[in-house]
Amino acid sequence: MSDESTRVEGENGGITAPTAVLDPAAPVAQPTWISAEPPRRKRHLGLWLGAGIPGALVVAAAVVASLVLIAPGVAVAGADVGWQTPGAAQQKIATRLAHTDVHIGNATLTGAELGASVDAKALAQQAHTDHPLWKLTSWNPKPSRATVTVDAAVALPALRRSVPQLFSNATDAQVVFDKASGRFAAVDAKPGRGVDVKALAASLSEALARGENPVTITPQQTTVDAAATTAKAQAFAAKLNQQADSAGFYLEGQHVEAVPLATIASWLSIKADSTTGDFTITPNPAAIASAVSALPAQVNTKPQNATVVTNSAGKSLRVIQAGHDGYGISTTDGVASQIASSLTSGELKFPLQGQVQKFATTTVFRRIEVDKSAGTTTLFQGPKPGQEKAVDTFPIAIGTGGTHETRDGHYTVYAQLPMQDMGNCDGKHPSFDYCTKNVPWISYFDGDQGFHGTYWHNNFGPGARMSHGCVNMRIPDAKVLYQFAQVGTEVWVHD
Repeated sequence: MSDESTRVEGENGGITAPTAVLDPAAPVAQPTWISAEPPRRKRHLGLWLGAGIPGALVVAAAVVASLVLIAPGVAVAGADVGWQTPGAAQQKIATRLAHTDVHIGNATLTGAELGASVDAKALAQQAHTDHPLWKLTSWNPKPSRATVTVDAAVALPALRRSVPQLFSNATDAQVVFDKASGRFAAVDAKPGRGVDVKALAASLSEALARGENPVTITPQQTTVDAAATTAKAQAFAAKLNQQADSAGFYLEGQHVEAVPLATIASWLSIKADSTTGDFTITPNPAAIASAVSALPAQVNTKPQNATVVTNSAGKSLRVIQAGHDGYGISTTDGVASQIASSLTSGELKFPLQGQVQKFATTTVFRRIEVDKSAGTTTLFQGPKPGQEKAVDTFPIAIGTGGTHETRDGHYTVYAQLPMQDMGNCDGKHPSFDYCTKNVPWISYFDGDQGFHGTYWHNNFGPGARMSHGCVNMRIPDAKVLYQFAQVGTEVWVHD
Protein backbone atom coordinates (compact mmCIF):
# COMPACT_ATOMS: atom_id res chain seq x y z
CA MET A 1 0.00 0.00 0.00
CA SER A 2 1.10 3.50 -0.61
CA ASP A 3 1.82 5.80 2.33
CA GLU A 4 -0.22 8.66 0.81
CA SER A 5 -3.25 9.79 2.72
CA THR A 6 -6.44 8.16 1.73
CA ARG A 7 -9.82 10.04 1.79
CA VAL A 8 -12.41 7.87 3.48
CA GLU A 9 -16.09 8.54 3.44
CA GLY A 10 -17.69 9.05 6.83
CA GLU A 11 -20.97 7.83 8.10
CA ASN A 12 -23.07 10.55 6.68
CA GLY A 13 -21.23 10.91 3.47
CA GLY A 14 -18.87 13.31 5.10
CA ILE A 15 -15.13 13.29 4.65
CA THR A 16 -13.09 11.94 7.55
CA ALA A 17 -9.65 13.11 8.56
CA PRO A 18 -6.71 11.46 6.66
CA THR A 19 -5.53 8.09 8.06
CA ALA A 20 -1.78 7.18 8.15
CA VAL A 21 -0.58 3.63 6.98
CA LEU A 22 1.69 1.97 9.67
CA ASP A 23 4.73 -0.27 9.17
CA PRO A 24 3.97 -3.77 10.59
CA ALA A 25 7.49 -4.13 11.93
CA ALA A 26 7.36 -1.04 14.00
CA PRO A 27 6.66 -1.33 17.70
CA VAL A 28 3.13 -0.62 18.79
CA ALA A 29 2.73 2.21 21.24
CA GLN A 30 0.56 1.65 24.21
CA PRO A 31 -2.41 4.04 24.51
CA THR A 32 -2.42 6.58 27.28
CA TRP A 33 -5.85 7.42 28.74
CA ILE A 34 -6.72 11.03 29.59
CA SER A 35 -9.84 12.53 31.09
CA ALA A 36 -12.37 13.72 28.58
CA GLU A 37 -13.01 17.52 28.38
CA PRO A 38 -16.52 18.63 29.41
CA PRO A 39 -18.56 19.66 26.37
CA ARG A 40 -18.69 23.35 25.60
CA ARG A 41 -22.08 25.16 25.69
CA LYS A 42 -23.40 26.41 22.42
CA ARG A 43 -23.16 30.20 21.95
CA HIS A 44 -26.63 31.70 21.30
CA LEU A 45 -25.49 34.17 18.75
CA GLY A 46 -29.07 34.78 17.72
CA LEU A 47 -29.56 36.80 20.89
CA TRP A 48 -26.82 39.23 20.00
CA LEU A 49 -26.92 41.53 17.02
CA GLY A 50 -24.74 44.33 15.89
CA ALA A 51 -22.01 45.67 18.09
CA GLY A 52 -23.06 43.99 21.22
CA ILE A 53 -26.81 45.20 21.31
CA PRO A 54 -29.20 42.71 22.80
CA GLY A 55 -31.72 41.58 20.19
CA ALA A 56 -34.57 41.89 22.70
CA LEU A 57 -33.85 45.58 23.02
CA VAL A 58 -33.92 46.00 19.27
CA VAL A 59 -37.30 44.36 19.14
CA ALA A 60 -38.54 46.52 22.00
CA ALA A 61 -37.28 49.66 20.28
CA ALA A 62 -39.08 48.69 17.12
CA VAL A 63 -42.27 48.20 19.07
CA VAL A 64 -41.92 51.57 20.77
CA ALA A 65 -41.18 53.27 17.45
CA SER A 66 -44.31 51.78 15.97
CA LEU A 67 -46.27 53.32 18.81
CA VAL A 68 -44.81 56.86 18.77
CA LEU A 69 -44.21 57.45 15.07
CA ILE A 70 -46.66 58.45 12.35
CA ALA A 71 -47.06 56.02 9.46
CA PRO A 72 -45.21 56.68 6.23
CA GLY A 73 -46.96 58.54 3.43
CA VAL A 74 -49.03 60.74 5.77
CA ALA A 75 -49.37 64.37 4.63
CA VAL A 76 -51.07 67.10 6.63
CA ALA A 77 -51.60 70.64 5.27
CA GLY A 78 -49.13 69.82 2.53
CA ALA A 79 -46.42 68.66 4.97
CA ASP A 80 -45.07 65.08 4.81
CA VAL A 81 -45.13 63.91 8.43
CA GLY A 82 -44.48 60.19 7.86
CA TRP A 83 -41.91 58.63 10.22
CA GLN A 84 -42.31 61.70 12.51
CA THR A 85 -43.23 61.97 16.14
CA PRO A 86 -46.24 64.21 16.85
CA GLY A 87 -43.91 66.89 18.18
CA ALA A 88 -41.73 66.86 15.07
CA ALA A 89 -44.81 66.71 12.86
CA GLN A 90 -46.25 69.77 14.60
CA GLN A 91 -43.12 71.76 13.80
CA LYS A 92 -43.06 70.52 10.23
CA ILE A 93 -46.71 71.45 9.61
CA ALA A 94 -46.26 74.96 11.01
CA THR A 95 -43.01 75.50 9.08
CA ARG A 96 -44.52 74.23 5.84
CA LEU A 97 -47.42 76.69 6.06
CA ALA A 98 -45.26 79.64 7.10
CA HIS A 99 -42.82 79.10 4.20
CA THR A 100 -45.41 78.33 1.52
CA ASP A 101 -45.38 80.84 -1.34
CA VAL A 102 -48.84 82.10 -2.24
CA HIS A 103 -49.31 83.72 -5.67
CA ILE A 104 -52.12 86.28 -5.63
CA GLY A 105 -52.46 88.39 -8.73
CA ASN A 106 -48.97 89.54 -9.66
CA ALA A 107 -47.66 89.27 -6.10
CA THR A 108 -46.17 86.46 -4.05
CA LEU A 109 -46.48 86.34 -0.29
CA THR A 110 -45.63 83.64 2.20
CA GLY A 111 -48.11 82.07 4.54
CA ALA A 112 -46.44 83.94 7.39
CA GLU A 113 -46.85 87.28 5.59
CA LEU A 114 -50.56 86.53 5.21
CA GLY A 115 -50.94 85.69 8.89
CA ALA A 116 -51.96 82.14 7.93
CA SER A 117 -52.06 79.53 10.69
CA VAL A 118 -53.36 76.10 11.57
CA ASP A 119 -53.68 74.22 14.83
CA ALA A 120 -50.47 72.29 14.10
CA LYS A 121 -50.42 70.56 17.46
CA ALA A 122 -53.93 69.19 17.12
CA LEU A 123 -53.33 68.19 13.50
CA ALA A 124 -50.12 66.34 14.34
CA GLN A 125 -51.77 64.52 17.23
CA GLN A 126 -54.73 63.58 15.04
CA ALA A 127 -52.42 62.28 12.33
CA HIS A 128 -50.68 60.06 14.89
CA THR A 129 -54.01 58.87 16.29
CA ASP A 130 -55.42 58.04 12.87
CA HIS A 131 -52.20 56.75 11.26
CA PRO A 132 -49.80 55.19 13.78
CA LEU A 133 -46.78 53.38 12.37
CA TRP A 134 -47.88 50.01 13.73
CA LYS A 135 -51.15 50.15 11.81
CA LEU A 136 -50.11 48.96 8.36
CA THR A 137 -53.54 49.59 6.89
CA SER A 138 -53.19 53.30 7.66
CA TRP A 139 -50.00 53.77 5.65
CA ASN A 140 -50.02 56.07 2.62
CA PRO A 141 -53.50 57.57 3.16
CA LYS A 142 -54.99 60.39 1.14
CA PRO A 143 -53.67 63.85 2.08
CA SER A 144 -55.38 65.28 5.13
CA ARG A 145 -57.12 68.66 4.80
CA ALA A 146 -56.38 71.23 7.48
CA THR A 147 -58.47 74.30 8.17
CA VAL A 148 -56.33 77.38 7.65
CA THR A 149 -57.20 80.66 9.32
CA VAL A 150 -55.94 83.99 8.04
CA ASP A 151 -55.49 86.96 10.36
CA ALA A 152 -57.18 89.87 8.57
CA ALA A 153 -55.15 92.41 10.56
CA VAL A 154 -51.99 90.90 9.04
CA ALA A 155 -53.24 89.82 5.61
CA LEU A 156 -55.14 92.91 4.48
CA PRO A 157 -52.32 95.45 4.94
CA ALA A 158 -49.88 93.05 3.21
CA LEU A 159 -52.29 92.48 0.31
CA ARG A 160 -53.06 96.18 0.01
CA ARG A 161 -49.32 96.88 -0.37
CA SER A 162 -48.71 94.02 -2.78
CA VAL A 163 -51.87 94.02 -4.92
CA PRO A 164 -53.44 97.48 -4.46
CA GLN A 165 -55.63 96.99 -7.51
CA LEU A 166 -57.79 94.60 -5.47
CA PHE A 167 -58.81 97.40 -3.10
CA SER A 168 -60.84 100.60 -3.24
CA ASN A 169 -61.23 102.79 -0.18
CA ALA A 170 -64.55 103.21 1.57
CA THR A 171 -65.75 106.78 2.18
CA ASP A 172 -66.63 107.61 5.78
CA ALA A 173 -69.98 109.17 6.58
CA GLN A 174 -69.98 112.83 7.58
CA VAL A 175 -71.91 115.09 9.94
CA VAL A 176 -72.58 118.52 8.47
CA PHE A 177 -74.78 121.49 9.30
CA ASP A 178 -77.77 121.94 6.98
CA LYS A 179 -78.58 125.65 6.73
CA ALA A 180 -81.99 125.01 5.18
CA SER A 181 -83.29 123.00 8.14
CA GLY A 182 -81.13 124.61 10.80
CA ARG A 183 -80.08 121.18 12.00
CA PHE A 184 -77.08 118.87 11.78
CA ALA A 185 -77.42 116.11 9.19
CA ALA A 186 -75.62 112.91 8.15
CA VAL A 187 -73.97 112.42 4.77
CA ASP A 188 -74.10 108.71 3.86
CA ALA A 189 -70.98 106.56 3.89
CA LYS A 190 -69.91 104.80 0.68
CA PRO A 191 -68.54 101.22 0.82
CA GLY A 192 -65.20 100.17 -0.69
CA ARG A 193 -63.88 96.89 -2.07
CA GLY A 194 -61.35 94.46 -0.62
CA VAL A 195 -60.23 90.84 -0.45
CA ASP A 196 -62.50 88.27 1.20
CA VAL A 197 -60.17 86.89 3.88
CA LYS A 198 -62.40 83.93 4.74
CA ALA A 199 -62.52 82.84 1.11
CA LEU A 200 -58.75 83.27 0.91
CA ALA A 201 -58.28 80.98 3.92
CA ALA A 202 -60.61 78.35 2.41
CA SER A 203 -58.72 78.40 -0.90
CA LEU A 204 -55.41 78.06 0.91
CA SER A 205 -56.76 75.07 2.87
CA GLU A 206 -57.78 73.29 -0.32
CA ALA A 207 -54.50 74.03 -2.12
CA LEU A 208 -52.40 72.70 0.77
CA ALA A 209 -54.51 69.56 0.92
CA ARG A 210 -53.66 69.00 -2.74
CA GLY A 211 -49.99 69.38 -1.89
CA GLU A 212 -49.47 72.53 -3.98
CA ASN A 213 -46.28 74.49 -3.40
CA PRO A 214 -46.29 77.24 -4.45
CA VAL A 215 -49.99 77.96 -4.15
CA THR A 216 -51.89 80.06 -6.68
CA ILE A 217 -55.13 81.67 -5.48
CA THR A 218 -57.66 83.75 -7.35
CA PRO A 219 -58.86 86.19 -4.67
CA GLN A 220 -62.52 86.91 -4.14
CA GLN A 221 -63.49 90.51 -3.55
CA THR A 222 -66.01 91.67 -0.97
CA THR A 223 -67.67 94.88 0.12
CA VAL A 224 -65.78 96.78 2.81
CA ASP A 225 -67.87 99.08 4.98
CA ALA A 226 -66.54 102.44 6.06
CA ALA A 227 -65.41 102.69 9.67
CA ALA A 228 -67.65 105.73 10.18
CA THR A 229 -71.02 104.34 9.15
CA THR A 230 -74.13 106.24 8.15
CA ALA A 231 -75.85 105.00 11.30
CA LYS A 232 -73.10 106.43 13.50
CA ALA A 233 -73.31 109.76 11.70
CA GLN A 234 -77.09 109.87 12.13
CA ALA A 235 -76.80 109.10 15.84
CA PHE A 236 -74.17 111.81 16.32
CA ALA A 237 -76.24 114.40 14.45
CA ALA A 238 -79.33 113.42 16.45
CA LYS A 239 -77.47 113.95 19.74
CA LEU A 240 -76.65 117.51 18.71
CA ASN A 241 -80.11 118.25 17.31
CA GLN A 242 -81.83 117.05 20.47
CA GLN A 243 -80.14 119.93 22.28
CA ALA A 244 -81.46 122.60 19.91
CA ASP A 245 -83.96 124.02 22.43
CA SER A 246 -81.59 123.87 25.39
CA ALA A 247 -78.40 125.04 23.69
CA GLY A 248 -76.91 128.26 25.02
CA PHE A 249 -75.60 130.00 28.13
CA TYR A 250 -76.70 129.27 31.68
CA LEU A 251 -76.46 131.34 34.83
CA GLU A 252 -77.23 129.67 38.16
CA GLY A 253 -78.91 126.89 36.19
CA GLN A 254 -81.16 129.26 34.20
CA HIS A 255 -81.11 129.42 30.42
CA VAL A 256 -80.19 133.08 30.06
CA GLU A 257 -79.12 133.19 26.39
CA ALA A 258 -80.22 130.77 23.71
CA VAL A 259 -77.72 130.01 20.96
CA PRO A 260 -79.02 128.70 17.61
CA LEU A 261 -77.42 125.56 16.22
CA ALA A 262 -76.31 127.59 13.21
CA THR A 263 -74.17 129.74 15.49
CA ILE A 264 -72.81 126.73 17.34
CA ALA A 265 -71.95 125.10 14.00
CA SER A 266 -69.66 128.07 13.28
CA TRP A 267 -67.76 127.35 16.50
CA LEU A 268 -66.69 123.82 15.58
CA SER A 269 -65.75 121.25 12.96
CA ILE A 270 -66.81 117.60 12.97
CA LYS A 271 -64.63 114.82 11.64
CA ALA A 272 -64.82 111.02 11.56
CA ASP A 273 -61.99 108.85 12.90
CA SER A 274 -61.25 106.45 10.05
CA THR A 275 -59.92 103.85 12.49
CA THR A 276 -62.60 103.76 15.20
CA GLY A 277 -65.46 105.21 13.14
CA ASP A 278 -66.29 107.65 15.94
CA PHE A 279 -67.03 111.32 15.34
CA THR A 280 -65.08 114.02 17.13
CA ILE A 281 -65.64 117.75 17.53
CA THR A 282 -62.79 120.22 17.18
CA PRO A 283 -63.61 123.69 18.59
CA ASN A 284 -62.78 126.91 16.71
CA PRO A 285 -61.07 129.08 19.38
CA ALA A 286 -61.27 132.33 17.40
CA ALA A 287 -65.02 132.03 16.78
CA ILE A 288 -65.66 131.13 20.41
CA ALA A 289 -63.57 134.05 21.70
CA SER A 290 -65.56 136.47 19.51
CA ALA A 291 -68.85 135.14 20.87
CA VAL A 292 -67.67 135.36 24.47
CA SER A 293 -66.64 139.01 24.10
CA ALA A 294 -70.23 139.90 23.11
CA LEU A 295 -71.85 138.05 26.02
CA PRO A 296 -72.15 140.89 28.58
CA ALA A 297 -74.11 143.08 26.16
CA GLN A 298 -76.39 140.19 25.25
CA VAL A 299 -76.98 138.72 28.68
CA ASN A 300 -76.88 141.57 31.21
CA THR A 301 -80.51 142.71 31.69
CA LYS A 302 -82.74 144.12 34.41
CA PRO A 303 -85.62 142.04 35.74
CA GLN A 304 -89.09 142.47 34.19
CA ASN A 305 -91.93 142.08 36.68
CA ALA A 306 -94.96 139.97 35.77
CA THR A 307 -98.60 141.09 35.87
CA VAL A 308 -101.29 138.50 36.55
CA VAL A 309 -105.07 138.98 36.49
CA THR A 310 -106.97 137.38 39.37
CA ASN A 311 -110.59 137.04 40.41
CA SER A 312 -112.02 138.12 43.75
CA ALA A 313 -110.90 134.82 45.29
CA GLY A 314 -107.30 135.51 44.27
CA LYS A 315 -107.23 132.81 41.59
CA SER A 316 -104.94 133.60 38.67
CA LEU A 317 -106.89 133.99 35.45
CA ARG A 318 -104.32 135.22 32.93
CA VAL A 319 -100.78 136.53 32.70
CA ILE A 320 -100.99 139.84 30.91
CA GLN A 321 -97.32 140.66 31.32
CA ALA A 322 -94.76 137.86 31.43
CA GLY A 323 -91.93 138.40 33.84
CA HIS A 324 -88.29 137.51 33.49
CA ASP A 325 -85.31 137.61 35.75
CA GLY A 326 -82.45 139.99 35.36
CA TYR A 327 -78.95 138.67 34.72
CA GLY A 328 -75.52 140.05 35.41
CA ILE A 329 -72.30 138.36 34.27
CA SER A 330 -69.53 138.92 36.80
CA THR A 331 -66.68 137.73 34.54
CA THR A 332 -66.05 136.02 31.24
CA ASP A 333 -62.64 134.67 32.26
CA GLY A 334 -62.32 130.99 31.37
CA VAL A 335 -65.65 130.91 29.52
CA ALA A 336 -64.03 130.29 26.13
CA SER A 337 -62.13 127.26 27.40
CA GLN A 338 -65.26 125.92 29.11
CA ILE A 339 -67.20 126.26 25.86
CA ALA A 340 -64.44 124.44 23.96
CA SER A 341 -64.44 121.62 26.53
CA SER A 342 -68.24 121.29 26.37
CA LEU A 343 -68.21 121.21 22.58
CA THR A 344 -65.55 118.50 22.54
CA SER A 345 -67.81 116.31 24.66
CA GLY A 346 -70.85 117.10 22.48
CA GLU A 347 -72.61 119.16 25.17
CA LEU A 348 -74.21 122.46 24.11
CA LYS A 349 -74.90 123.98 27.54
CA PHE A 350 -72.35 126.59 28.61
CA PRO A 351 -72.27 127.84 32.23
CA LEU A 352 -71.54 131.48 33.11
CA GLN A 353 -70.45 133.19 36.31
CA GLY A 354 -72.74 135.93 37.64
CA GLN A 355 -75.99 136.65 39.44
CA VAL A 356 -79.69 136.18 38.74
CA GLN A 357 -82.07 138.95 39.89
CA LYS A 358 -85.52 137.46 40.42
CA PHE A 359 -88.56 139.27 39.01
CA ALA A 360 -91.60 140.17 41.10
CA THR A 361 -95.23 139.38 40.28
CA THR A 362 -97.95 142.02 40.45
CA THR A 363 -101.58 140.90 40.66
CA VAL A 364 -104.57 142.88 39.45
CA PHE A 365 -108.23 142.27 40.07
CA ARG A 366 -110.63 142.90 37.18
CA ARG A 367 -114.42 142.89 36.97
CA ILE A 368 -117.14 144.11 34.60
CA GLU A 369 -120.36 145.88 35.62
CA VAL A 370 -123.46 146.30 33.42
CA ASP A 371 -125.81 149.10 34.55
CA LYS A 372 -128.97 148.54 32.49
CA SER A 373 -130.63 151.75 33.71
CA ALA A 374 -127.63 153.88 32.80
CA GLY A 375 -127.14 151.96 29.55
CA THR A 376 -123.44 151.46 30.26
CA THR A 377 -120.81 148.78 30.76
CA THR A 378 -117.87 149.71 33.01
CA LEU A 379 -114.50 147.95 33.34
CA PHE A 380 -112.96 147.98 36.85
CA GLN A 381 -109.36 147.16 37.79
CA GLY A 382 -107.32 147.36 41.00
CA PRO A 383 -104.66 145.57 43.05
CA LYS A 384 -107.32 143.55 44.88
CA PRO A 385 -111.10 143.46 45.42
CA GLY A 386 -112.41 146.63 47.05
CA GLN A 387 -109.53 148.68 45.66
CA GLU A 388 -110.51 148.56 42.01
CA LYS A 389 -111.29 151.66 39.97
CA ALA A 390 -113.18 152.23 36.73
CA VAL A 391 -110.82 152.24 33.77
CA ASP A 392 -113.37 152.41 30.89
CA THR A 393 -117.09 152.95 30.44
CA PHE A 394 -118.98 152.24 27.19
CA PRO A 395 -122.57 152.87 26.03
CA ILE A 396 -124.54 149.71 25.36
CA ALA A 397 -127.88 148.36 24.10
CA ILE A 398 -129.64 145.57 26.02
CA GLY A 399 -132.47 143.11 25.49
CA THR A 400 -135.89 144.22 24.36
CA GLY A 401 -137.55 142.70 27.44
CA GLY A 402 -139.71 139.70 28.24
CA THR A 403 -138.10 136.53 26.89
CA HIS A 404 -135.38 138.75 25.46
CA GLU A 405 -134.52 140.48 28.75
CA THR A 406 -130.85 140.87 29.73
CA ARG A 407 -130.97 138.98 33.01
CA ASP A 408 -129.72 140.51 36.27
CA GLY A 409 -127.19 138.63 38.39
CA HIS A 410 -123.55 137.86 39.16
CA TYR A 411 -121.78 135.85 36.45
CA THR A 412 -118.33 135.01 35.10
CA VAL A 413 -117.10 135.03 31.51
CA TYR A 414 -117.04 131.39 30.42
CA ALA A 415 -116.15 131.60 26.72
CA GLN A 416 -114.69 134.07 24.24
CA LEU A 417 -114.77 134.03 20.44
CA PRO A 418 -113.27 136.59 18.06
CA MET A 419 -116.17 136.04 15.58
CA GLN A 420 -119.33 133.92 15.26
CA ASP A 421 -122.55 133.56 13.28
CA MET A 422 -125.52 134.05 15.65
CA GLY A 423 -129.08 132.68 15.42
CA ASN A 424 -130.24 129.92 13.07
CA CYS A 425 -127.68 130.47 10.35
CA ASP A 426 -126.95 126.76 9.91
CA GLY A 427 -130.58 125.61 10.11
CA LYS A 428 -129.88 123.54 13.19
CA HIS A 429 -131.29 126.00 15.73
CA PRO A 430 -134.97 126.51 14.81
CA SER A 431 -135.73 128.18 18.16
CA PHE A 432 -134.00 131.28 16.83
CA ASP A 433 -135.95 133.23 14.22
CA TYR A 434 -132.97 135.20 12.95
CA CYS A 435 -129.48 134.83 11.55
CA THR A 436 -126.72 137.39 12.05
CA LYS A 437 -123.43 136.64 10.33
CA ASN A 438 -119.91 137.43 11.49
CA VAL A 439 -120.60 138.90 14.90
CA PRO A 440 -117.23 140.09 16.32
CA TRP A 441 -115.54 140.06 19.75
CA ILE A 442 -117.89 137.86 21.77
CA SER A 443 -117.52 137.24 25.53
CA TYR A 444 -120.27 134.92 26.89
CA PHE A 445 -121.22 135.20 30.58
CA ASP A 446 -124.82 133.89 30.95
CA GLY A 447 -125.90 131.04 28.71
CA ASP A 448 -126.48 132.50 25.26
CA GLN A 449 -126.07 136.09 26.56
CA GLY A 450 -122.78 137.89 26.23
CA PHE A 451 -120.99 141.04 25.13
CA HIS A 452 -120.33 141.50 21.41
CA GLY A 453 -119.71 144.08 18.75
CA THR A 454 -122.71 145.31 16.73
CA TYR A 455 -122.67 146.51 13.14
CA TRP A 456 -126.42 146.42 12.31
CA HIS A 457 -127.52 149.38 14.45
CA ASN A 458 -126.07 152.44 16.16
CA ASN A 459 -128.49 152.88 19.06
CA PHE A 460 -126.48 152.74 22.33
CA GLY A 461 -126.97 154.33 25.74
CA PRO A 462 -129.79 154.75 28.31
CA GLY A 463 -133.06 153.16 27.16
CA ALA A 464 -131.48 151.44 24.16
CA ARG A 465 -133.21 148.04 24.02
CA MET A 466 -132.21 146.41 20.75
CA SER A 467 -131.10 142.82 21.40
CA HIS A 468 -132.38 139.32 22.12
CA GLY A 469 -130.68 139.59 25.53
CA CYS A 470 -127.02 140.18 24.65
CA VAL A 471 -125.17 143.35 25.56
CA ASN A 472 -124.66 145.15 22.25
CA MET A 473 -121.54 147.32 21.99
CA ARG A 474 -119.84 149.38 19.37
CA ILE A 475 -117.26 147.20 17.64
CA PRO A 476 -114.11 149.01 18.96
CA ASP A 477 -115.56 148.99 22.49
CA ALA A 478 -116.35 145.25 22.28
CA LYS A 479 -112.75 144.58 21.23
CA VAL A 480 -111.42 146.49 24.27
CA LEU A 481 -113.69 144.47 26.58
CA TYR A 482 -112.69 141.23 24.83
CA GLN A 483 -109.02 141.99 25.52
CA PHE A 484 -109.72 143.18 29.08
CA ALA A 485 -111.71 140.12 30.06
CA GLN A 486 -110.70 136.48 30.21
CA VAL A 487 -112.46 133.30 31.14
CA GLY A 488 -113.25 133.72 34.83
CA THR A 489 -113.70 137.51 34.83
CA GLU A 490 -116.64 138.40 37.07
CA VAL A 491 -119.65 140.19 35.56
CA TRP A 492 -122.40 141.99 37.58
CA VAL A 493 -125.65 142.85 35.73
CA HIS A 494 -128.17 145.08 37.47
CA ASP A 495 -130.71 147.85 36.94
